Amino acid sequence: MSDAAGEASNKEQRLHVTTLLVASPRALNNALDDLGFAEDDNRVVDHEGRLAFVVCSHDQDCDDLFALVAELASRGESWELLSRIDVGEARVIFQSLARHRPVEAIETDWVSDMDEPEQDLQAFDLDGETGVAGLRRALRRLDPANLFVTVSASATGRATARIVQRNPRRAVAAATAVDEGSLRTAIREILPSVMFGVAMRPPG
Repeated sequence: MSDAAGEASNKEQRLHVTTLLVASPRALNNALDDLGFAEDDNRVVDHEGRLAFVVCSHDQDCDDLFALVAELASRGESWELLSRIDVGEARVIFQSLARHRPVEAIETDWVSDMDEPEQDLQAFDLDGETGVAGLRRALRRLDPANLFVTVSASATGRATARIVQRNPRRAVAAATAVDEGSLRTAIREILPSVMFGVAMRPPG
């Protein structure tokens, strides 16, 4: 390998990417059902009142995402792919790809309320049984139907979740895990029917 090629290789950096396939609840639910996805698949999340299917760079592949895109396209449904590329601790690139619209991308500062949890909000590390047991105890007296969970990841990929009570609206706990998939799986074991959201803004 030449010195120039070696230098270029050393400068390469893998970036953490989160991608949402967004569609109407009717369209995405029909596609999920027809393709045989499980009703409790934790990759199905809420995004600003629409359903979305989330994948990130920690997932092994995007086969399920492409299958859903193909199914929606074959039905003539509207859909959009939104990606957040974490290029630094406070810098991101948002990319949007939709039918009948040119691809868009913006680079901007990333400001998320997930980065500054309330001082009295207890956080649990769900990579270990102690954290899972602690979160289970913290939520045991709360009505699961009155809770939702927002998930985000840092530029390093480590994921954070905030469990929020809908009414009265307040954050009740925080949790972390090695990546988003692990975090959603651990929380879904405690809250089997909880709806996830993703801390992510589309280009505006």
